[in-house]
Amino acid sequence: MKAAVAMGHDTDTTACIAGGLAGIRDGLESIPDRWLSALRGKDLYEPLLRRLQAIR
Repeated sequence: MKAAVAMGHDTDTTACIAGGLAGIRDGLESIPDRWLSALRGKDLYEPLLRRLQAIR
């Protein structure tokens, strides 16, 4: 991730894509609890996440 962002240009999109690919590869359980607990908007993303997980 850091290397992708350090390349410059459209870094937010680059980081988003790199993070998405890492998430597909490593799974939700690979995200540290301290990161998850710091997220704002749980009431918005948790229902969406449950719906996405049910699609599998």
